[in-house]
Amino acid sequence: MHERGTGKREIGRLLGIDESTVRKAIKRFEETGSNDNRKREKTARISRNIQRAKGMTKRNATTKVNSTRKLKKALKKAWKEVNLETLIKTVDDFPKRLEACIAANGGYFE
Repeated sequence: MHERGTGKREIGRLLGIDESTVRKAIKRFEETGSNDNRKREKTARISRNIQRAKGMTKRNATTKVNSTRKLKKALKKAWKEVNLETLIKTVDDFPKRLEACIAANGGYFE
């Protein structure tokens, strides 16, 4: 539109955006060149981001495996520390707590 002589204010009015936004977009277009150049740059940027994400995924997978191992070890240790009396009391109290939960419609209860 701008290349065909339409003013910035008119473009903003037609598109329903502020004139300053139109000015910035035109300036950016003039600095980066044609649409083809921008498309190439965008494609290259996306490609770089994909490669970066792949590298992060590999690192995160290793970290997750290590974290899972640590969590599993900590859970096993904690389970061994729970005494039998605590387990019996927990199991015996469960029906009472379940009824309280139902009475509270799943909300807060003591």
